[in-house]
Amino acid sequence: MRTLRIACFGFAVAMMTASSAHAVGESVGGFPNWRERTLHQFMNRARVDPASDLAACPSANCLEKSCYKAVAPLYYDLKLGRAARFHSDEMKQQGYFAHDSKCAIVSNISTIYPGQCSGAASCACMAGTATSWSARVQLFGTSTSGEIIASPTDPKQAFYLWLYEPTTVSTCGYTSQNGHRYNILQAGPAVGNGVTDAGSSVGDFGGTAGTYKIPSGSHYPQTGASVEMWANWKDQAGPSQAIVNVEGKCSTMSLKFGTAQSGAYLASLTGLGTSCQRYRFEFKDSSGAAVMFPETGAYFIGTGCASDKSDFSSSPPPSCGCTPSCGGKSCGDDGCGSVCGTCDEGLACTDGQCVAIPTDGNPDPIDVSASGCSCDLSQSSSPAAAQLATASMVLGLLLLRRLRKNPV
Repeated sequence: MRTLRIACFGFAVAMMTASSAHAVGESVGGFPNWRERTLHQFMNRARVDPASDLAACPSANCLEKSCYKAVAPLYYDLKLGRAARFHSDEMKQQGYFAHDSKCAIVSNISTIYPGQCSGAASCACMAGTATSWSARVQLFGTSTSGEIIASPTDPKQAFYLWLYEPTTVSTCGYTSQNGHRYNILQAGPAVGNGVTDAGSSVGDFGGTAGTYKIPSGSHYPQTGASVEMWANWKDQAGPSQAIVNVEGKCSTMSLKFGTAQSGAYLASLTGLGTSCQRYRFEFKDSSGAAVMFPETGAYFIGTGCASDKSDFSSSPPPSCGCTPSCGGKSCGDDGCGSVCGTCDEGLACTDGQCVAIPTDGNPDPIDVSASGCSCDLSQSSSPAAAQLATASMVLGLLLLRRLRKNPV
């Protein structure tokens, strides 16, 4: 039987870091993955309505639960996310469970992780005193106000192990007994979670608050006949539209936790099957302006759908109610605002098929668009294109002669 373990650490004051320039919700080098996004979403739905999520906490555990009031949702911080996943990896690779690292971490860990170093001692460690948890986070270019860790990999199991941790006191504020719950419901204003395959779950808090109206969204479980789709909304007014689009089939989401202005919205879907399916949250604010999450692309329902181990797709799902026209196509426009598929590196989409990019003896490949049209006139063999190129050259020579006769 596996022993479930949790641990937490926190400072009373949050420190600030620079915000990311990437589109909101998009995957950056595989960060975040589905588990990490789902932990983030679970945290946010609890923050906007602590009483609802703590209602099921065993009576002997959450004695101070009446102390928590609704607060702003957390925003994702990539640097915190990288620091958190590294800690999950180093604990797994080096066989321990604690906040502080087991060794002195090399100063360039942010540069070599994860591409050149998986967190193993052979590449992550150097001689010296073991690195503290807060110093480790600083190696990734940011500061932190708190950290929580738990042994389960499943996001729901880890989250409620944290949220429902037992305490024997009803005192409001941070204590050694309620630290996980307190960090989830009070720390911030941003978070980065780290969970690797067969690794422990880690949450690092700190960073800076964002402004995007959908700070988080995910689904649980990762795949199955019935899946819950969750997204948080934060604005001065509630959304005029709240839907989730799964491969062009759109479902209305309803407010479940919190208020219309700051709440968690839910749609429970059934009959999804086990294949990979793209989705995104498509809201509209009170003025009717569209707000998407992710801001670009889509997420996948299913496992093993993205090559970088995230659950992110660069192409969005088809428009709501539109039937894609992809008969016989492996790529290209689907007629619904998305694509029938994408081509691997070294291939280009021509007439709906992925074909090798010709080089014509030149190390730089010819630029071929999705429709198969090359806009490089020098490469064209059509008479009209040749005449146009010749005319352009003659016009250029005449203009050059005129400038030489009439210098300015």
